[in-house]
Amino acid sequence: MSNQTTESTREMLLSLIAAEYESDAAFERALGLPEKTVNNWRRGRSASFMKMLPLLSECFHVQVGALMDMPLRGEAAELSEEELHLLHLYRKSRTLPKEMRAALAETVESTIRLYIKSAEAFARESKRAIKKAKEKQ
Repeated sequence: MSNQTTESTREMLLSLIAAEYESDAAFERALGLPEKTVNNWRRGRSASFMKMLPLLSECFHVQVGALMDMPLRGEAAELSEEELHLLHLYRKSRTLPKEMRAALAETVESTIRLYIKSAEAFARESKRAIKKAKEKQ
C-alpha cells in the first residue's frame, strides 16, 4: 500500500468518525478499540486502521474501496476527467449528515435532469427554426 493511499484512507476515516460519532472515544467504545487508538491514527503514529478496513466499511456502510478513495472498477475506465472529479466530490460528501447528503444528491439529480430537459427543448426549437427558415426559402 502506498503512503498516499494510507493517508487518503486516514483522512476519509477521520472525517467519517467526526461526522458520525460525538467523539473519538465514542467511536473507540462502539468498536471495542483500545483508548487512544484514533488519537494515534490522527497523529500518524499508527496505521492499524488499514488492517481493519472490512470492519470499518461495515461500520460506516461504505465499500472498502470507498474508504480508500479508490475509483470504481469496470466503468471507471470509461469515465471522463469531469465525471471522475464529480464522483470524487460526491464521495467527499460522505462526511455530511445523512439528511444533508440526501438533499445534496436530490439537488444534483434534479439540476442535471433540468439541464437535460432544457437542452432537449432548445434542440427541438432550433430544429423548428431551421425548418421554418428552409420553408421560407
